[in-house]
Amino acid sequence: MKKQSIILLAAIAVIYSFSVLLTSSCTKPHKVSSRADSGAIWFHIHTRMIDSTIGGNTGGADSNTAGPGASPWNFDAIGRRIELFVPQFFISGIVLVNATGTTYSLNNVVLLKGLDSEDYYCCKVPVGTYTSASFTVGLGSAQNGLPPTTQFVNDSVPYPFQSSMWMGSTTLGYYGIILKGAYDTTLSHTGISPVPFTFKIPNSITATTGNRVVLPTRGTGVYSSYPIYIVTAGSTQYIHLYADYSRFLASINNLTTNNNTDTNPALADSFATQISGMFSYEQ
Repeated sequence: MKKQSIILLAAIAVIYSFSVLLTSSCTKPHKVSSRADSGAIWFHIHTRMIDSTIGGNTGGADSNTAGPGASPWNFDAIGRRIELFVPQFFISGIVLVNATGTTYSLNNVVLLKGLDSEDYYCCKVPVGTYTSASFTVGLGSAQNGLPPTTQFVNDSVPYPFQSSMWMGSTTLGYYGIILKGAYDTTLSHTGISPVPFTFKIPNSITATTGNRVVLPTRGTGVYSSYPIYIVTAGSTQYIHLYADYSRFLASINNLTTNNNTDTNPALADSFATQISGMFSYEQ
C-alpha cells in the first residue's frame, strides 16, 4: 500500500509539474478570501521568438506552436533560426497598480513559467481597477535560500519542475532563468547539425533591482487602446504577456562559440540588461 501511495504521488507530481503555481497564497497577509470582495488574477504568458522584419513574420510565432505543418524553429531578433527546448523562469514579487495610484502586492506568489503552459493562477485580489503590474524575474532572498523539498509545495505534492532550477545548495539557491535550445547555422536554414546552447542565469543576477520588469500603464498614451483590468466580485482577469526570447538572445553575437554558461559563466552577466526587455503586453 505504501509503495502504491508513493507511485500515486509521483504520478500526480508529473501531471501537475507544468501547471506552474508553486506557492500561491496572497490571502494570508491581506485576508482577501470572499468572492464578495475579490476576484482572481492570472498571468497568461506566451513563450515567443519573433522579429517582424524577418521572413515576412509580421504576426509573430510562438515557440510552442503546434498543429499540422508547424515548425519548432523561429527567428530571433537578429535573424538567427532557433529552436527552444527548455525556456523557463521564475516570477515573484508581483505588484499590481490601482487606477488610484496605490499598489497591491501579491505576497507569497511564485510562478515558474515553462514552455508548454501559458496560464498561471496568482491569487484573489480586492475588487478594483488595475492599470499595470510589475514583477521580478527570479526569487526573493528568503525563497532563494530554501530547497525545493521544503518550499515549493502545493497540496502536499512536491514539484520536480522547480527542482531543475535548484543550484544544489542553500548558499547558491536557484537559477532565475534556464534557457536551452539549438541554433541553426546553415544559410539555407535546413536545421542540419544545429549547435546546442544552454544558458543558466543565477537568481543573484536575474533578481537584481535593475532587472525588475515594470509594465506600462494601460488605458493612456501609447497604451490607450489597451483595456484596464477591472476586477469585480467573483471575476477573473488575465494579464496577457509575451516573453520574447529573441530579445534576450540578441545580446549574444556568436551562438556557435558562446553557447554555454557552464563553461563560460561570464555569459550570464551579458543577459542581465536584456531581462526586462523580454516582456511586453500581448493585448
